[in-house]
Amino acid sequence: MTGKATITLVLASILAACVQRAAVEPQSVGSDYTIGGGEWDSGGGITIVARAFERDGTTIVCGAWTTDQQSAVSATLNENVIEAASIYAGKTRLVQNLNFMRRVRYAENIAGAPVNCVASAKPWLAEFATDGARVEIPRLQFILDDEDNNRVTFRQSARPDIVN
Repeated sequence: MTGKATITLVLASILAACVQRAAVEPQSVGSDYTIGGGEWDSGGGITIVARAFERDGTTIVCGAWTTDQQSAVSATLNENVIEAASIYAGKTRLVQNLNFMRRVRYAENIAGAPVNCVASAKPWLAEFATDGARVEIPRLQFILDDEDNNRVTFRQSARPDIVN
C-alpha cells in the first residue's frame, strides 16, 4: 500500500469513528427542523434541514437535503457542497460533512420526509437545546474549464420555508 493510500485509509477510519449512524427510531422532517442552504450563481439551490437532540447524553443530529431548479452544471456538484457543510449549535460544531443525510425529492413542502441521523462526537450540552441546530456552508467556487475560466459559485443564503 502506498503512503498516500495509507494516510487516506487512516483518515477515513478516524472520521468513521467520530460520526456513526445513530440507532434511533425512524425520524422525519417536522416543524422543529432548522432550514439552511444556499444558491448557485448558475441558478437553483440546495436546501438542508437539520435537528439536534439528546439521547442518553449523546448529541444526535438528523437531517435531509434537497435541490431545486438546478442547472446541468451545478447538479453534478451538489454532493461537494453537502460534504463541505456543517451543523452547529451555538459555537460548537456538532458534525462536519453532511453526506450522512438523506437526499429527498424536491417538493414545496418536505414535512414528513424521512431523514438520516448520526451520533455526534460532541456530548450533549444543555445550551444545545436553546441554541438549536444551525447549518453552515462555506462559499465554494468550482473551476469548470481552466482555458475559458468558466466557474460556478455556491453561496449560503436564506432558503424558503419548505417545512410547513
